[in-house]
Amino acid sequence: MTNRIRTVLCLLLGVMLIAGCRQQELSATDIQLSLSVSDLLVGETTLLVTVRGGDGNTLPNPGTLRVRGDMDHAGMVPVLAEADSAPNGVFSLPFEWTMGGGWIVEASLTLPDGTVANESFRYEILREADDRGMAEMDHSGMEQDQNASMSGETSAVYMRISNRGESDISITSASSAAADQIEFHETRVVDDMARMEALDGLLIRASETIELAPGGKHIMLMGLRDDLAPDSQMPLQLHCDKGEVYDLEISVMDMRMSDLDDEIQIGDLVFSNRWARPASAGAMAHADMNMPAAPSG
Repeated sequence: MTNRIRTVLCLLLGVMLIAGCRQQELSATDIQLSLSVSDLLVGETTLLVTVRGGDGNTLPNPGTLRVRGDMDHAGMVPVLAEADSAPNGVFSLPFEWTMGGGWIVEASLTLPDGTVANESFRYEILREADDRGMAEMDHSGMEQDQNASMSGETSAVYMRISNRGESDISITSASSAAADQIEFHETRVVDDMARMEALDGLLIRASETIELAPGGKHIMLMGLRDDLAPDSQMPLQLHCDKGEVYDLEISVMDMRMSDLDDEIQIGDLVFSNRWARPASAGAMAHADMNMPAAPSG
C-alpha cells in the first residue's frame, strides 16, 4: 500500500511539474522589448535591448535577436545587427548611425520554439550635438511640381536592368497605380553630405547593365495610394524614349539579401532582382533632404 501511494504521489508530482513548465512557455504577446541607445549622434553606438516576460521580469537567454535600422527616407542602406546571448535578459549590440535624420529600428526576437516577437522604435539622429545636422536640411536640390499630390509615405524600387541589344535605351519616365508620383533618384555625396538628386531618366547602354540599389540609383514612389505590404506585388510601368512600355511586377520585401529568380526579358531589356521597400500610405510628404554622409574610416 505504501509503495502504491508513493507511486501515485510521484505521478502527481510529475504532472504538476509538467503543468508548471507549460505555464512558463511564452508566446509573442508575453514578450516585452525595450531599447536604449548609448548615443544619438552620427557614428558608432551600442543598442541595449531588454527582454521581459508578461510578469515584467527579465528573461535570461530568451533566444536570438535581430535588429534592423532604416532611415525613414527610402533609398538608404539599412544597418543590420544580430546577437544570440543575453545572460541577464539584455542584448548588447554594436550599431552605427550612418546618417543624421529620422530612423526606424526594428527588433525581432526569435524564441527557442520559433515564435517571433517584434517591436519598432523611432529615433532622430543628429549630425552634431548642437543639432546642426537637422538645421542644415534644405529643399533646394530638386525641382518638383508643388501641385502634385504628395499625400502619402514614400518607398523605393530597385532592380537590375541589362541591355542585350545593339542600341542604347533611355528610360524617361515611370508610372504605377501604387503611387501618385514617381521619379528617378540617385544618392550622391557632396561636401560630406549624402544628397538625394532627381535624374532625368535611366540610360542603359548597349550590352551594359545598370544596378538600382539602396545607396545609389533608385526609383522613388511618392504619395502612396495603398500600403505596400511585405510579400505582396505592385505594378510598375517604365517608359522609354522610343515609345516602348515595360510592364513589370515588383515584389515588396524587407530586404533583398540574394539574387531573385525573377528575370524577365522585354524587347532588348532584361529586368531582374525587382523589389520595393514595404511602406504604409500616410501623410508624410517627400522632399529632397541633405543628410550627413557616413563617416569615413
